Amino acid sequence: MFVAVFVAAAFTACSDDDNFEWPKKVSPDNPGVYFASSNEATATLTPEEYAQSQSFTLTLKRLNNKGELTVPIIVDKADKVFTIPATATFQDGANETTLEIKYPGMEMLHTYTLIIHVDEAYTNPYVATDGMASFKYEASLIRWVKLTEGVFKWNQGEFADTRSEIYWLEGKNRFRINNFLNSGINWEFSILAADPMDASMHDAANFNPNDRSTWHGIPSPYNHWAADPAGKTCWFLMQDADNGIYAQWYPDGEEFVGIDFVNFWYDTSDEWWGNVDMRGSATEPCFKLIPFVYYTDETDSGYTDLYGYWDPIG
Repeated sequence: MFVAVFVAAAFTACSDDDNFEWPKKVSPDNPGVYFASSNEATATLTPEEYAQSQSFTLTLKRLNNKGELTVPIIVDKADKVFTIPATATFQDGANETTLEIKYPGMEMLHTYTLIIHVDEAYTNPYVATDGMASFKYEASLIRWVKLTEGVFKWNQGEFADTRSEIYWLEGKNRFRINNFLNSGINWEFSILAADPMDASMHDAANFNPNDRSTWHGIPSPYNHWAADPAGKTCWFLMQDADNGIYAQWYPDGEEFVGIDFVNFWYDTSDEWWGNVDMRGSATEPCFKLIPFVYYTDETDSGYTDLYGYWDPIG
C-alpha cells in the first residue's frame, strides 16, 4: 500500500509541473560536434594586422567521425561586419574541420561581437569534450600610438643607459616599450592603478583610458614574461614564454659581460617595489623596477634598481 502511494505521489509531482521536460535522447550515432577550446575568443588587431587578413578560422571537432557530415551553424548574434557560413563540413573519417569567418569593414575603436552555435541535432550534451557547442567572439581594431621616448638607467651603472620609444594601445590598458633595455624585445605591460579611495589597493579595473590621472600605479607584465618556477615573488623576462626560453642578451655589446637571464620583483602591495607613471615627469623617475641580473660570467647583481625617465606627455 505504501509503495503504491509513494509511486502515485511521485508521478503526480512530475505531472503537476507544467514546465517539466524529460531529458532529450541522443542517438547512438550522434556526431557530437563542438567548437574546440583552442579557438581564440578575442582579437585586438592593429591596422597593419587587419590589412593583412580580414578573416579568421575556427576549428570544429566531432566525437563520431563516420561518414561525410555537413553541420548547420546557427547565428545567435552577429554584427554586420561578419560573414558566417551557414554550414561546416567534415570529410569522411575526419575528426576536425574548419570554418572561415570574414569581417571586412571594421572601424577603429569599436568592438564587434558574434555568438554562434552548432545545431542541437548534431551535439551531444551528455559527453564531456574539450570545447563547447556554442562560441562567442569579440574583435576590435586599435592602433598603437607613440607617447614619448624614454631613457632607462641602471642605478649601480651595471649597464649603459638605453633609449626606447614608448607606445599606448589606444583605448586599452596596455603599453609597450620598444627594444626594452636593448634586448630586442618589445615588452608590453598594463597598469594596476591605485584605488581612488584607498591608495594602498591596486587593480587594473581602476585604470581609465580616458582619464590620465589614473595612468600610474604598478606595471604588470603582459607579454614576454613567466612566473618564477620556484614560486618567488618575481617574474622573468622571456624571449619565448611559450617554449620556456629566457631572454639572454648583451646590452653593451658582445665584448662585454651580458645578461644570462633576469627577473624582476613583483609585489602589488606597494608601489615601492615597482611603479610607473605614464604621464611623465621633468624631474623625477617615471618608472621603477627591481631587477636581479644573472650575468653571462656566472655572477649576479643581487637586487638592484632600474629607473625610467621621460618628459611629461600632452
